[in-house]
Amino acid sequence: MGRLKTIKLTLLRASFNLFYQTCYHLGGPRPQRVTFATMRSTTLNDNLKALHQEFSAADTDYQVTVFCYHYDHSFKSRLGFLWASIRALHALARSELFIVDDYFFPLYAINKHADNQVVQLWHAIGSLKKFGLSLPHADQSILKPHTNYDWVFINSAVDKPAYADAFDIDPEHILATGEPMMDQLMAMQPETHPGPKRLLYSPTYRPGIHGEQQVLAYVQAFIKAAAQLTADWEINISLHPYLKLPASLNLPANVHIFQDATRVKTSMPTTDLFITDYSSLSLNFSYFDRPILLFTPDYAAYMAVCGFYVDYYDYLGAPHFAQADQLIEFINQQLPRLDLAYVHQLKAKTFPHQDGQNSRRVYQFLTKLL
Repeated sequence: MGRLKTIKLTLLRASFNLFYQTCYHLGGPRPQRVTFATMRSTTLNDNLKALHQEFSAADTDYQVTVFCYHYDHSFKSRLGFLWASIRALHALARSELFIVDDYFFPLYAINKHADNQVVQLWHAIGSLKKFGLSLPHADQSILKPHTNYDWVFINSAVDKPAYADAFDIDPEHILATGEPMMDQLMAMQPETHPGPKRLLYSPTYRPGIHGEQQVLAYVQAFIKAAAQLTADWEINISLHPYLKLPASLNLPANVHIFQDATRVKTSMPTTDLFITDYSSLSLNFSYFDRPILLFTPDYAAYMAVCGFYVDYYDYLGAPHFAQADQLIEFINQQLPRLDLAYVHQLKAKTFPHQDGQNSRRVYQFLTKLL
């Protein structure tokens, strides 16, 4: 890390902590105030949205507040980040419960007080690719990420060691209640539809200019190979919102590209085939007992840079391909008779709670803290 960046982060940490301590000592947490906070969207989504609905529906005296800011690496969001962080720290200092769903930078710059309890409801399920403090060199920053969490809620007990490592938290404070957003998923059923079969391809985001170029190259290779599909397919390609698409895309009529996480999840019941590289959405999709294939042309490089908590190919059990033409050939020739036992096994591992009461379990635990 460069000396200038070290100085900047040191000053930022001191400034953020001073502001937080001032807010805390001037007012402190308001009784029964619960704040839902995210820096990944302008609205509450997924786990935060599901749990917020649970709190809002309750006939109680809880003071439920919301803080949302969308940090997307753009110049505009960078300009607004400092003010957003200040507002977030003020909200934290005044809350008994502060509930987040992702990386939350200002939280890691402070010496947090015990009566401002922080809950992490991570936005993805499972423990496939490494994240948080499990990533190489993640704990060597001036601002150590993923600190100050008091409680973490996860989908399955098998994921507890990974989350304990990623968040450096006592395993006793990691609760496998099932994630709240899974309640909506489990209210869905696989749906049939007229017309072409539907394929959803969702490659994982890779940071930096080189990473963006890499993803786009894989997408282009996939689209080119997909022209050889013998059956009638409608192809949907979901890309991470941080990825900058070319100004103009000349796509075949049956290919659609979008950057909307909500659309991905709502489209799953009518999707006949899901393809990804390393996305945890493969776990979500397993709920519908339909085929999952892996297109992983950079597996060795990804393994070296990021790594996995599990033996990735063995854990998923899905057919995997390094070349787009091999993938398409498999779809043409073998997909109709593919044994889906691997999908059923993945579903059983991923969804130990299938009663639709995940939000209620998290809510009941948290209300005991207030």
